[in-house]
Amino acid sequence: MIDSHCHLEFKHFDEDREKVIEKAKDRIKAVVNSSAEINKAKEVLRLHRENEDFIFPSLGLHPKRAVKASEEELEEFKRFIKERREEIVAIGEVGLDNSQVKHPKSREEAKEIFADFTELSDDLDLPLVVHARGAIDETLRILKKHKEGDVVIHCFAGNVKQLREALEEDYYISLGGIIFRNEKKYERIIDVLPHENLLLETDAPFLARKKSDRSEPWFIWDVAEKIAEVKGRNFQKVWKSAGRNAKEVFDLPIDI
Repeated sequence: MIDSHCHLEFKHFDEDREKVIEKAKDRIKAVVNSSAEINKAKEVLRLHRENEDFIFPSLGLHPKRAVKASEEELEEFKRFIKERREEIVAIGEVGLDNSQVKHPKSREEAKEIFADFTELSDDLDLPLVVHARGAIDETLRILKKHKEGDVVIHCFAGNVKQLREALEEDYYISLGGIIFRNEKKYERIIDVLPHENLLLETDAPFLARKKSDRSEPWFIWDVAEKIAEVKGRNFQKVWKSAGRNAKEVFDLPIDI
């Protein structure tokens, strides 16, 4: 009932953003809207201020964008986040992406930036929303070294061994439409993942069930149905437990 990760500020929603938000309000309880670019952070906050009981903002920087930012821009952005601590529910998305960040020097820079934002999340006593693509092992090493508080690994793309390692740290694992892209792999992931660590997400506008479609926040319904099917559990158990987990980790002021 809570889309724990989406991007309603992206251009994909420019033509019908308000309609999408109103439709989402009819179908789910809340969304966590995560910034991935510095220049989108103000729009993320605007959407929250106009829908303060439904859209909750998380501020961060996708690793592909992070390595292109100057040191001054990164420091200014961290100050911007600190000044808005009372408005946001998490730091993120931040992390590593070896599929999009290719150069060895850039990858090392990405690790340093990720570690900085990881420590910032603890300084502000906020959960960390992590992007980890093609770099799960490195991501987990940095988290173990730098992070003390709650972690959400968004759109988990690792294997079962890496999942178990994340669960040993009691991280939250967020699953979305990606589970339909490699069903055999994700059936194994879903089978191991406890309800207590599960979050639902769409990553809207991305990762719809069909690649050609635009994902929208209420598509978490499809994700929950698939997880319930794989686990052989009641749909409502998956739906409600994931909602409670999201409310807890992001400290959302809503009723479940």
